[in-house]
Amino acid sequence: MIRLSIIIVNWNTEKILKKCLSLILKNIGDISYEIIVVDNASSDRSVVMLEENFPDIKIIRNRENTGFARANNAGIKEAKGDLLLLLNPDCFIEDGTLLEKWLEFMSSHTDTGISGCKLVFPDGRHQVGDAGYKPSFFAALNYYLFLSKIFPFVFKGLFLNSERYARKIEVDWICGAACMVRKAILNKTGLLDEKIFMFSEDIEWGCRIKSFGFKVYYLPFLKIIHLQGSSVNMQDSNTQFSTLWLRNLRNIYAFFNKHPLIFYDITAAAGFFIRFIIYYSTSLFTGNKTKKNKAARMGKYLIFTLRNMGKPANM
Repeated sequence: MIRLSIIIVNWNTEKILKKCLSLILKNIGDISYEIIVVDNASSDRSVVMLEENFPDIKIIRNRENTGFARANNAGIKEAKGDLLLLLNPDCFIEDGTLLEKWLEFMSSHTDTGISGCKLVFPDGRHQVGDAGYKPSFFAALNYYLFLSKIFPFVFKGLFLNSERYARKIEVDWICGAACMVRKAILNKTGLLDEKIFMFSEDIEWGCRIKSFGFKVYYLPFLKIIHLQGSSVNMQDSNTQFSTLWLRNLRNIYAFFNKHPLIFYDITAAAGFFIRFIIYYSTSLFTGNKTKKNKAARMGKYLIFTLRNMGKPANM
C-alpha cells in the first residue's frame, strides 16, 4: 500500500529536477511512496536524465506544454497514494525528518484537506506567497498596505509576508509549489482548475477545498528550499509570464467578489507604487542592485495595474 504519491511537473529543468529527486530519495526514509513526473514537452534532456538515473520513477510524457494545473491533474489521476505531495522541481527537501513529520501531521489532523510548509530561499529568507487568505477587499488592503506584515496576527492578507509565524495556522490556500493533499477529498472538491494555465490556480483550489469544510493549514516549522520560478525564469522577463500571476489573481478576486474591480485595482496600484518608491530610494542610497531590480519589477506591476484599472475580468 502506497502512503505518499509525489507528483512533479517538469518543463526544461533537467539539472534542478535531478537534484530535487536525489534529495527526495535521500530523505524519504521508510515511507511507502511513488514518484510521478509529468513532463510538459521539455526540449532539454529531462526525460533522458530520468530514464538513465531514476528508472523506478513513473514518467507521463505530454506532447505539449499543458500548463501547471492540467499536468498536475494528470499525475493525480495516476496516483495511488492516500496522500499526494505536489512538488515543484525547484523545491529541495534537505531535512531528513520533514516528510515523516508532514505525514504525521496529516494523519493526526484528519479534518485537514491540504497543508503546506514554509518556503524559503537558499539563504533562509521567507518566500512571500507560500500561503495566504481568500482574495477579498480587506485581504488585498491588508497585504498591499503592509498591515498584514506589521500586524500579522491581527490582519489577514492575500499572502503571508511575516517571519513571525512559528506554529501551525489555519489559512485559505497553500502554494502549489509544495502542498500535501488528502486524495480522498478530491472526489468531492474536484481537481485543479485547468482553465488556469499557471499561477494562482493554487489560490482558487485551496479556497475551494476550504469551502467544502476541510481545513487548510500552513506549517511554518517545516521548511523547504524553493528557488522560485525556475521554468519561468528561462523566459525573457518581458514576456507575458512576468504579469500573468497578476492577471490571474485579479480574475480570481473578481470571481470571489461581486463589487467593481476598481476597488481592488486602486489598492494594488497604491501598494505597488509604495513598494516602487521604497525599493528605488533604497537602491539610490545604497547602490543595491537587488533593490533596483525589485523597483523595476514593482514599476512593471504598477503599469500593468494602471493599464487594467477598472476593466472587467477575463476568466
